[in-house]
Amino acid sequence: MIKWRSMKKSGANKTVKKIARKKGKVEEWLINILAIVFLGAGFAVIAYMSTRTGGEHVKDEDQYLASLPPEKDTIAHNKICMVDDIYQGDYPTLTVALSNKTYYGCDAKATQDLLNKQELRFAIDPLTKRKIDKASAFIGLNPKKDGKVLYFESKETFTQYLHSPSGETLTNKP
Repeated sequence: MIKWRSMKKSGANKTVKKIARKKGKVEEWLINILAIVFLGAGFAVIAYMSTRTGGEHVKDEDQYLASLPPEKDTIAHNKICMVDDIYQGDYPTLTVALSNKTYYGCDAKATQDLLNKQELRFAIDPLTKRKIDKASAFIGLNPKKDGKVLYFESKETFTQYLHSPSGETLTNKP
């Protein structure tokens, strides 16, 4: 009688183990399917967001380029980041006062660079090829219309540059 009970028990155990294995496999499949679905959804969201922000970036860039002043206008010093040599427009700039001259940066790092790196406070006049101080220069847009600026030693060299073919300098004139 004892033998019979133990045989019954072992048979029942085998059946319970088989059911448990099947249940475990079903749970594994469900977990794997859910993981695949969530990963796919995550990739879809990332793809959607990247295409969406890309379009906004183009809009922002177009608005920036449309906000540039006319090429013939000189630009106020406080509208420039003198480290990046780029037109900032109405975006606020930070001032750096050195030796009774004022320079402008677009952020804290730019102001530190202006304080510590003398070469950033100077530019080359594209017409005369002379080194000039950005704090006292006349500033105009680069004709490439990319938001970059050029520094000139005087209003006259700025005007001459606007009316000369690109690349022509005063030193090349007869």
